[in-house]
Amino acid sequence: MRVAIACLALMVLVVACGDGAVIDDSASSPTPEMMAAALVELVTVDHTFGSGPSPFIEYLIQERIDPSAGAPTASTDETTRPLTDSERGAIEDALSPFGAVRWIADPADYRTDDLVPTIEGAAILGVGEPILDNESGLVPVSMWCGGVCGTWLTYRLDFISDVWAVTGIEGPIAVS
Repeated sequence: MRVAIACLALMVLVVACGDGAVIDDSASSPTPEMMAAALVELVTVDHTFGSGPSPFIEYLIQERIDPSAGAPTASTDETTRPLTDSERGAIEDALSPFGAVRWIADPADYRTDDLVPTIEGAAILGVGEPILDNESGLVPVSMWCGGVCGTWLTYRLDFISDVWAVTGIEGPIAVS
């Protein structure tokens, strides 16, 4: 009888909360800070232009999870989710000191026939779905800056001194 009452109470709760509203629990999730730290590492360290500062003045960031982040040959046919407001806010806050930030729906709309970004001085950034493992995680990222200018890799991040920090690269690295 107790099980039946518990099940009934759970059903009532689900129906009462099921008004079509989406609960965004990303405020309590570490993924926004992880994504932001990974993209900062990409544009400040692994931008492929040597040890100096990034040559880009604007970052065109895909507003959905990039299915090919981390691997340029990954399938792009899969359905992906939009980045949450928390993820977008953390990314924008982290990248804005390095250049203008613009959110884009389709990266193809921002590439010429020669595969160069249509905005001079810009790079197209993508971030994949983070994978969490306690105090550690993986975040795939991508940067596209032309037909022979691109980077795809996956960062390992660890939670150190109350912040997510890139501690290495896992898996293959692709550079064009």
